[in-house]
Amino acid sequence: MARETRTHGNGSHKSHNGRTSRGNGMSRSTSGSRGRRGSEVSVEWLRNFLSEMLAVEKGGVKLYERALSDLEHSELEDKLKEFLNQTHRHVELCTSMLEAVGADADFQSPGAQAAEHKAEGLITAEVPPEMQDLNNIENLVLAETKDHWNWETLASIAPKIGDTELKRAATKAISEVRRQEKTHVDWNEKTLSNLAMESAMRPPPDEMSETAAGDRDEEEMYSKED
Repeated sequence: MARETRTHGNGSHKSHNGRTSRGNGMSRSTSGSRGRRGSEVSVEWLRNFLSEMLAVEKGGVKLYERALSDLEHSELEDKLKEFLNQTHRHVELCTSMLEAVGADADFQSPGAQAAEHKAEGLITAEVPPEMQDLNNIENLVLAETKDHWNWETLASIAPKIGDTELKRAATKAISEVRRQEKTHVDWNEKTLSNLAMESAMRPPPDEMSETAAGDRDEEEMYSKED
């Protein structure tokens, strides 16, 4: 006996055993369309994020300049200057990407405003003279950690950028900057540890004063004998 299949007006098919299966051509098409739209990063989010990246890089320029102006450990100067020059370049790249996404360099997202305030707070913090290098490098560790995270995040979302030209620019910038940012973090962290160890081994100020006074007395005694 032939099996009977009934077709209903809604496109479903009912077999002899009462089970119903629906044609899913439309739902697949709709799902695919939604998937394509959902796979692209939001332009508004990208604009805000690039604005924040730019603000962090500009803050980094100021922090490197401050570290160099206060520097007591001259052996750190070459690296600090190298990283400052690279950070200037990062500012240029972030500015170009921000303009490519439809904003000018003066645009500031809420995240960018917060980043600017944080950098100013770090720069204006007052410490004793013997702590200046330690404090400035610590500030750079904080700034470069955020900077490194920004570029790693950009690298993870770059494939989801819809605009072909912007995607190409972002990919090129990431390939130039990513390794540099890792180097900045690693070097500043290592330098901070070295400065902290140096500070830990330094005699207390009172002890240093007593030692200096004793040295002066000894020098005076020898000069009288002569």
